[in-house]
Amino acid sequence: MAKQIDVRKLFEILQNALGRQNWWPANSTEEMLTGMVLIQNTNWKNVDKSLANLEKRTHFDLNALLSLSPDELKELIQPSDFFNNKAIYLHSLLSAYKNDFADWATLATPKLRKQLLTLKGIGNETADVLLLYYFKRSTFVADHYTMRLFQQMNAFEQKPTYMKLKNSVESDFHFTPDEASEFHALLDEFGKLKSDFFKDYQLVLPTKI
Repeated sequence: MAKQIDVRKLFEILQNALGRQNWWPANSTEEMLTGMVLIQNTNWKNVDKSLANLEKRTHFDLNALLSLSPDELKELIQPSDFFNNKAIYLHSLLSAYKNDFADWATLATPKLRKQLLTLKGIGNETADVLLLYYFKRSTFVADHYTMRLFQQMNAFEQKPTYMKLKNSVESDFHFTPDEASEFHALLDEFGKLKSDFFKDYQLVLPTKI
């Protein structure tokens, strides 16, 4: 019979096995925000190529990034796939960072999340990643790796939507912002291993989905 564990126990097991991750991997805020857009629907190897191009061209100076023409930006981020749309999304996000983020940081988390979702190309997952790693809010990211692991652990009968899984976990989510950011990083790093370590565990979520 599978051993039942909760979300906190899952975090502790991953933390003990993998150690501290110290995400988001970037040398500056501008690089971090850029990576959050470029990673959409691609892999980090491709993102690294685009980041290297941008570093060489702009040194991740915010004004230099925003001064790039649409065609220049598309060319530089082409390795990250979907570069036509991502060029628009990236300019939108960096403009908001320059002009609005200081004011948005005063908002309560639910209102802040809604505001982030108004930005071009910012969906549920990227909004939650921004909440975690830029705004330092305690939130849960129900991304692909997490969804797959939770399915393997029989946490639900049918695959839930992103928001159903997020809301279920967050109904009893007593994580500090640092713990929440580490939990997301650990789930992703474990997901990349494609391990069956948790095959003998059953994850019990705070609320049924």
